[in-house]
Order: sequence, then structure tokens, then C-alpha cells
Amino acid sequence: MEKVDKGIFIKDIVSGERITGVFCVGAKNLLKKRDGSPFLGITLVDSSGQIEARIWDDAERHFEAFKKGDFISVDAEAVEFNQKIQLKINGLRQVPGEGVDISHFLPTSPCDLDKAWNKVERAIKEIKDASLRVLLTNIFKDTGIKKAFKSAPAAKRLHHAYIGGLLEHVANLLDLVKLVVKKYSHLKKDILVAASILHDIGKIRELSWKTPPIDYTDEGRLLGHINIGIEIVDRALGEIGLNQNTGSILVLKHIILSHHGQREYGSPVLPMTEEAMVFHLLDDMDAKLNFLSGLKDVNRENEEGYRWSDYQRLFERYFYLPPEDREFWGKEKGASEDKREEPSQPGLWDFK
Repeated sequence: MEKVDKGIFIKDIVSGERITGVFCVGAKNLLKKRDGSPFLGITLVDSSGQIEARIWDDAERHFEAFKKGDFISVDAEAVEFNQKIQLKINGLRQVPGEGVDISHFLPTSPCDLDKAWNKVERAIKEIKDASLRVLLTNIFKDTGIKKAFKSAPAAKRLHHAYIGGLLEHVANLLDLVKLVVKKYSHLKKDILVAASILHDIGKIRELSWKTPPIDYTDEGRLLGHINIGIEIVDRALGEIGLNQNTGSILVLKHIILSHHGQREYGSPVLPMTEEAMVFHLLDDMDAKLNFLSGLKDVNRENEEGYRWSDYQRLFERYFYLPPEDREFWGKEKGASEDKREEPSQPGLWDFK
């Protein structure tokens, strides 16, 4: 089938212009105008972001013409509403999914995912605990698990919510574990490495990302990735004949169960070992910093100078996102940057 021309990307839409482009339907809702008549609200998505769109006339007919997850080509006007750009759609048609380049419609990790996977493979080979090494090796012998692990997002929207996000998150944690065990040498590195790789493995079945938008599977909503992850681990243990509840295996499963840190955040148990406490903190830090990086990107695109984020309901606060210019941070123009001393371990800072 002939390839579909994507047209304009959402990030390039400017208020006041007429645009044409192909987008994925992230959501659609029949809403009411002030006079009670219906209009159609649509969330359109592509790999560069999402945008709200409206169809003001003949809304009910258009509502039945396509569904969430479909690709549509739109002819629209970009208008400003409540300080945000919105599309007023004048015409649309469905586009066959077979001719669409899916990479145009799902955000992708900015990291080199081949290097990230190589980091995971090296980490598994370097594990000294035989039970943990055999467990991880057996899990990733499954080509389906390996393929899904390398492409899965880490979340629907909060952190690393893009193709390859899970692998990026895991590789970040492996780097952080190296730093922490260098300072706190009594911590069990093998346990922390195995937890870094397996703590979110249930997300390969919790989330759906084959077509936009990233969403939860039925299994994911009903069971959650922690329960799915434990099931994946227990099945692998049964295949290789390892005891499911002794020694390092028991401690690893405890970290998988407790890594959210609190019961109200989804962990059935609280962290009860040093490694479990440390891992929760590292996991939480990497997730939150990725989230804040996303807020910076949004503000950088929308305005210059001193700014605050929109109110973040999940965190019950605004975030201050000051400019990154040198003068704000007290650096004179032309001054040389401080150079961080390179660590002695090869590869410690090589994941970007």
C-alpha cells in the first residue's frame, strides 16, 4: 500500500494558519454548546504532542464516522483559545492504517535504545549471584518478552511515556545503582541490578502501544504491572526449577512488590530491606526528573523568560522552571564551565 503523507506535525502548528495533516484520534466526545446543540471535541495526537480540535457542525454524524485510535486527515484552521492553540476542523476523512508510518504518531525515547539494551545485557552477564543471573537470562530468552521490553513505554502519560521509555528508565537505574553502591559498598549490587531490570517488566503487558495512543490493556487495568511482573518472574522460576521464595529470589520479589514505596501508590507491601528502600528512592527520582524534564520542554516551547508550570494536580503544586540562561544563574558570559571529573569506571556516564 502507498505510504500516507503525514503533513504537518502538531509542534509546528501556528495560530492563525490553515493546516492539513494526518493525526491519530486520541479521544472524542460529544459535547454541548451553550444553546444545547452538540459539537464534537477531539484530541488529536502525533509523535510531537497532542492538540484539541473541534467540529462545530453536524457533530453527531462525524462522531459515528471514526473511532478512538483511527487515523484521520484533517483540513482545519488553527485558532487560539484560552491561551492554547486549538483546531477548528472544516473537513476530514479516514486514512487506512496500513499506509501509516507509526513512528510519526507515537513519541519515541530520545536515547540510543541499542546502547541501552547493550547496557542491560552487560549488567546481566556481570551478576555474580547465579540464581539471579539464570533467572534474568531465562526471561529474556523469550523473544516476545525481549522485543516488548525494548519498545515498551514506562507509563501512559507521567514518566518515560513513549516508545522505548521502559528501556531508557531501566538503563538510567543501572547507572544510578553503580553510583550508589560505590558510595554504600555494603549494599547488595546484584539485587539492585536485577530489580532495576525486572521491577517494571509487567508493563510489557499492562500497556498497549502498537497503535496510538498509549493506553492500558484489559489485563493491565485489572491486575496492574506489579502483579503481572511477579507472575512473569514466578513462571520463569518454575521453568528453570528455582525455589520461588528463598534467598536472593525472595528479596528481589520483595523489591518488585514494594518499589512504589507506599500502599496507596500501589505497592502491596512497604520496602523492608535496605536495598528495597534505596531502590524505591532511585526509581522515584528517575521517574520524577523525567516528568519535570517534560514540563521544561513544554514551557520552553510556549514562552521565554521566568515561568511557572501549570498546576500539577498529581503533585498538588506548581513547579518553578527558571530560564537556563547564564545570567540568571550568576554566570558571566564567556566564563568557562566547571568540568566534572570523569569516573574511573568505564561506561558509567555513557548513557545519554
